[in-house]
Amino acid sequence: MTTYYFSVLLICTLVFGSIIGAYFTTAEYRIRFDKPLITKDCYCPECGHVLSGLHQIPVISWIALGGKCHYCGTKIPLRYPLIEFGFTCFYGITFLLFFTHPLFLCGLWIAAVIVLLFFRCSSHLRGTLKGIMIFTGYHLIYSAVFLIIYAALGLL
Repeated sequence: MTTYYFSVLLICTLVFGSIIGAYFTTAEYRIRFDKPLITKDCYCPECGHVLSGLHQIPVISWIALGGKCHYCGTKIPLRYPLIEFGFTCFYGITFLLFFTHPLFLCGLWIAAVIVLLFFRCSSHLRGTLKGIMIFTGYHLIYSAVFLIIYAALGLL
């Protein structure tokens, strides 16, 4: 694989991770406040104004707007761009570590679950979700040990 294709795939993975992070952030918010998951558009929960496409770009729009709603000036909590950025980082790291491995997509899913559970555990269902997070973390460590062994033996 050439450096160009590797770079393009990495950028696409980072963008995809950011988009998935934005979706999980929205879903987590709507589940927490018992709102429907499928609605027509994203909106400001304070003023109800429908957000434009430019205001929905993960992390970048939060920075550009100074962490506030463009329409009413209500502060947007830092946890939302942190979740989106966390997804972006995890997807990028997973790509760098496992892009040639057949279980690459499985690694992306596990990364998504870990980030979501980390932020979700902080406010709800601590016991159950922490148990799931520990279980998922155990499998990540277990997989990493075997990947290191495979790499050391030249089997990858």
